[in-house]
Amino acid sequence: MSEKFVRRLGACAARRPRKQPAALCCSVVLVLLISELAACVAASSSLPGTALGNYSVVSTLGSNTCGSGIAAQNPWNFSAELSQDGTTLYLANKDGSDEVSGLLDSTNEQAATLVAAETANVDGTDASNPGTCNLTMSTTIDLTLSAESPPKTFTGKATYTYSVATAVSSTTNCTDQLSSSGGKYSTLPCTVEYSLKASRQ
Repeated sequence: MSEKFVRRLGACAARRPRKQPAALCCSVVLVLLISELAACVAASSSLPGTALGNYSVVSTLGSNTCGSGIAAQNPWNFSAELSQDGTTLYLANKDGSDEVSGLLDSTNEQAATLVAAETANVDGTDASNPGTCNLTMSTTIDLTLSAESPPKTFTGKATYTYSVATAVSSTTNCTDQLSSSGGKYSTLPCTVEYSLKASRQ
């Protein structure tokens, strides 16, 4: 076969239009279909029940009796996820932390009070402290959901209360946690309050 003929054959092959494999075309259609379906389905959640979605939350500081030592952010912006299991509503940070829950109001199914409490010994690694300090942080969030299903927005108030857990131990002593002793709390118990506005992502 002459070299000239080989070159002509190669040129003809290069000009011939190539058909896309049927499998590739089907894959493209399938990806587009899955993308469209995903946009219609509520985001998955680590919380119990049915996921209602992820929300961008803007929190504005209201009052703070704990003092500047706790460095309360203002504004405090974060992402949260919301879910519902029967008549119980769940809310948590997007990473699954700070989970709170509570029953929907029996007379107003768009309102709920979500609560949680955590107690820890904050003097656990302090050898020179005057005694074990068991401190409880109680969280109460009053929420009002918008009427859509799932809710497009919610508003509310978050209250964080720090108190000495004297019931845990009779030797609990948190005086070294006060700012007068070099700690970060102006007084105990104390509270921090935020107003919340959230929109579904």
